Amino acid sequence: MLNNQNHYQVLQHAKLDWDENALPLSSEFDDVYFSKASGLDETRYVFLQHNQLPERWQNFDYSAGQSFVIAETGFGTGLNFLCAWQAFQQTAPETASLHFISVEKFPLRLDDLKKSLSLWPELQVFAEQLIEAYPLPIGGVHRRHFAEGRVQLTLLQGDASTLFSSLEAKVDAWFLDGFAPAKNPEMWTDELFQAIRRLSDHGTTVATFTAAGIVRNGLKAAGFDVKKVKGFGRKRHMVCGELIIKNGQPVQTINPAPDVIPIEPLPLAQPWRTTPWFQPPSKSQITKTLHCAVIGAGIAGTTSAQALARQGYKVSLIDQATSAGSAGSGNRQGVLYIKLGTEPSPHSQFYLSGFEFSRHYFQRYAQPENWQATGVLQLATDDKEQQRQRNFLQRNTLPEQLLYAVDTAQASNLAGTALGTGGLFYPNAGWAKPARLCEQFSLHQNIEFLTNCTVDQLQPCEQGWQLLNAAGEVIVEAQQVVIACAASAKKFSQCAWLPIKSIRGQTTYIQTQNNSPILKTVVCHEGYIAPAIDDKLCMGASFNLRDETTELRMSDQVDNLAMIKDAMPAFYQALEDSQTDITSLNGKVGFRCASPDYLPLVGPLPIYDQFIESYGALRQDAKAMPDTAPSYHQGLYLNIGHGSRGLASAPLAAEMICSYITGQPQPLERELLNALQPSRFIIKSLIRKKV
Repeated sequence: MLNNQNHYQVLQHAKLDWDENALPLSSEFDDVYFSKASGLDETRYVFLQHNQLPERWQNFDYSAGQSFVIAETGFGTGLNFLCAWQAFQQTAPETASLHFISVEKFPLRLDDLKKSLSLWPELQVFAEQLIEAYPLPIGGVHRRHFAEGRVQLTLLQGDASTLFSSLEAKVDAWFLDGFAPAKNPEMWTDELFQAIRRLSDHGTTVATFTAAGIVRNGLKAAGFDVKKVKGFGRKRHMVCGELIIKNGQPVQTINPAPDVIPIEPLPLAQPWRTTPWFQPPSKSQITKTLHCAVIGAGIAGTTSAQALARQGYKVSLIDQATSAGSAGSGNRQGVLYIKLGTEPSPHSQFYLSGFEFSRHYFQRYAQPENWQATGVLQLATDDKEQQRQRNFLQRNTLPEQLLYAVDTAQASNLAGTALGTGGLFYPNAGWAKPARLCEQFSLHQNIEFLTNCTVDQLQPCEQGWQLLNAAGEVIVEAQQVVIACAASAKKFSQCAWLPIKSIRGQTTYIQTQNNSPILKTVVCHEGYIAPAIDDKLCMGASFNLRDETTELRMSDQVDNLAMIKDAMPAFYQALEDSQTDITSLNGKVGFRCASPDYLPLVGPLPIYDQFIESYGALRQDAKAMPDTAPSYHQGLYLNIGHGSRGLASAPLAAEMICSYITGQPQPLERELLNALQPSRFIIKSLIRKKV
């Protein structure tokens, strides 16, 4: 969910006690995290056996890029996830993939997680990977990849009912875990069971350690056919069940136990009731033909191609250049960091999620020479920025692994050069080689990379779409097309209405000498400068609106150097003293694609005229809710508008695109998905009477 408070949501860690056998206990809920007899055997009995998972994994239809989806309440120590991952690896087909969703309101501290998982030596190879990728205790949705993307974890941190209600997914099996209902009644609400019903479909199963009436009632009200069976170990009973749909309605064949009070079925949630224009394409539009074309081989296009290729899609990646990352993603160095607003907003919350995912993504997939987490220092170079940083720190207490304040001396020590001010330090941020990343991400056995190809027209055909060149010749046919070519997208008739702009930016490269000053971390000010690689410093960047000049300009280089001189005078002087050549014109010109709200456009491409017709009532009444499903160009998706923040946004946006196409769980809350939908600009224009 979107955070409506005036500060970022940082979760309280679980408070643990440890018994004589070094087993973790919740001091807050006075309950165990797993059976004292054997937590591993309990998981296998309750959740794997009673969801028939080994058998179902072997018989599941993994076509159309589908994964088997498990959803869990109560991530806790991660034991259930690791146990499921181990069993999946041992029993599922090699081409199968697993998606595990879990929620946790009180995440364990990292040290407590390590201690808890050390109890299970046979899981250590899996536990080590979880520990390495464990998210910070920040509220929201956190996506993590394992086993080269074959196993994915989507960890929801916060309230279970709220987060499951804002999730877009279809679940195959539920693990209802967590503390006993008597000790944690706040979790077992009607809202939770309503969300479980919405996220389930015919054949979805459920298993839970408890046989409490509130759980059986809730599951029956959600439409599940529920039964009590023998519990694990000394526990008398547990509950399992299945959702059986006939003629659109749940069927329950098992009579309720005498102690279960008959209750009315829960109403099925209608998440799009207040925003019908943001409904994603219907399930019937998800094709089982696994061929997709991606236009543009920058960071947005190559990460999109990778995401689809990992799910089994054959991808035609198309670019007009001779290699990947030749346009806006072609700088020698790019910086991965974020500049959060003082108060949370859709913009800040998306980029916070994107930054955290990109850190994990680059650590997981990038070659070491293409990504270095050197840290990023955001200097408070003037009174306005100093006040902004003070206000931010007064209002927010974020984990130090994300950012912390540094004074002048600390900043100078981190940077390796004398600085005149302190600022904020992002210890896990850093620099990347965007063009090299694009080249790396364009390589996959399922990706065919077509270079020197310019797509000039998109034409619908029986198989989906034909991608045509200027001569009208077919370059390729594909069922789905991801348009990831930045501002060039507007040349397609389907995209002509898009309110995007191209912003010129020039970076400067400086050849260093043996005695040139050495920078240890990225330093951001009005611009940025990164540590030298291959004896070259990279700094920038200019910001030129309504300027299409592709040639390097000395005036922009002078401006880039002036920003360094103003923000880091000692470093600039050291460059001059070392006789480093700062006058030779060297650098790169690129063009950022930006939207009016500086959020990317990610999602299905709306049919402009039909949107205007369907939702025209918004011109007269901004609160109107037309009961009309949105119209999309079937199989067309946008992934553009990343501006200068593509390293922080593109990998997560690629996950979104893959989820839209395959129907897999989305990596963000619905409100943030809506904030990135291309159709938002049509709706805003209608409300403002601009169309």
